[in-house]
Amino acid sequence: MPNNTPMPEVTVRSVATLAWPIAISMLSWTAMSLVDTLYIARLGTAQLAAIGIAAVLVFSVQSFCGGLIGGARILTAQWTGAGQEDETAAISWQGQWLTIPFGLAICSLTFVDSSVFSLLGANDEVANYAGEFFSIRVLGAPMLLSTMGLSAWFQGRGDTKTPMQATLLSNGLNIILDPFFIFGWAGIEPMGIGGAAVATVISFTLGWFYMIWRSAPIMRKVSMRFNPTIMRQVLHLGAPMGVHYFLSTVSYAVLTSILAFVGQVDLAAHVIVVRIVSASFLPGHAVGDATSVLVGQFVGGGHQHLAYAVYRQALKLGVGIMAFCGLVFLLVPELLVAPFKPEAEVYTVAVNILFIAALFQILDAVVMVAQGAINGAGDTRFVMYTSVAATWFIKLPIAWALAQHYGFGAVGAWLGFTGEIIILCIVYVVRIKNGRWLEHQVQHKVE
Repeated sequence: MPNNTPMPEVTVRSVATLAWPIAISMLSWTAMSLVDTLYIARLGTAQLAAIGIAAVLVFSVQSFCGGLIGGARILTAQWTGAGQEDETAAISWQGQWLTIPFGLAICSLTFVDSSVFSLLGANDEVANYAGEFFSIRVLGAPMLLSTMGLSAWFQGRGDTKTPMQATLLSNGLNIILDPFFIFGWAGIEPMGIGGAAVATVISFTLGWFYMIWRSAPIMRKVSMRFNPTIMRQVLHLGAPMGVHYFLSTVSYAVLTSILAFVGQVDLAAHVIVVRIVSASFLPGHAVGDATSVLVGQFVGGGHQHLAYAVYRQALKLGVGIMAFCGLVFLLVPELLVAPFKPEAEVYTVAVNILFIAALFQILDAVVMVAQGAINGAGDTRFVMYTSVAATWFIKLPIAWALAQHYGFGAVGAWLGFTGEIIILCIVYVVRIKNGRWLEHQVQHKVE
């Protein structure tokens, strides 16, 4: 039955109100990587390449659980829209049952030998540095994934500010701790690249404690027992997202490996541009997540017609943000690359990549907003199938051919990104227009 609660008007502002704290949260997480990269770049090109390849493997092993958590956000949004307050509260504990075991399993990877990075194309020096960073960084997985689970729950309920506050706390602590552990300030022995990982793990822990504190008043009121009914529905929505995130992240690892085989210069330039482009990608992704939450709430409340309005308003916001960033990439790429203090060859390649990244910003915005809308309506399998197909059958083949076979290096790899985004943009616009994304039933509620 539709929820009879009056629904607010859908405007760009209503989307932005939900999206901006998500954007700050995402940028804050990325700022940790950016700060690490800026400090580690001072240690040398080998260390810079190492943190790039190590971070990809970290994200790969966490990505499936990260996608599953998206199912909890969508279910929370749909039940919030339907007015199912008790069931919505119960999802908080189920998210912890989902994330903590994954986090503990990832911790065991601390014993993985650094030779795994040699398989990804790193030379011995880069592999050793990457192994040092990875073995420490994975120890933060339980706190990070638990925090992500609680963040998804808050966001699904429409509270995007609490997760933002947690990430800002974590990021602030990371900025303070990085120089102490990397360079050995205040009597602390310098740890180099491993010190960056130590600072990040400690920072994750602070954010986790904050989220536990904020969620405790509501979580105390509901049973902490494992609920198979709720978990099945979370997995029904989240499993396709988990597969999508995992295979997409693995594809990124493959792409990084392709560039590692090309050489340190191309890999280091790629790492720098990824950090820069995050300034536009993550706000766009935040608009997509906000779209997912609003669509989920409207669909859950029986107001499917408003889902179209959310998509249209979110599209205006997402395209506006990313078009502006693309213009900056196009006009002043040198100013963006310079703070990383790269070697001359790395600098030249990074600037060339930024020109390519500038050209597909608007199409990327359309893809992320459309994915958010389709996922929020519960059509997560369509997003999984199309995204995985575009990644593995368009992006990677083009990237490999241009980067290695034809000698274009990192520039060729980013042309592969461009091909993927063009195809996905066409597919998702057609899906939105034909209305098939709204044909999925709202998840059954717990009685």
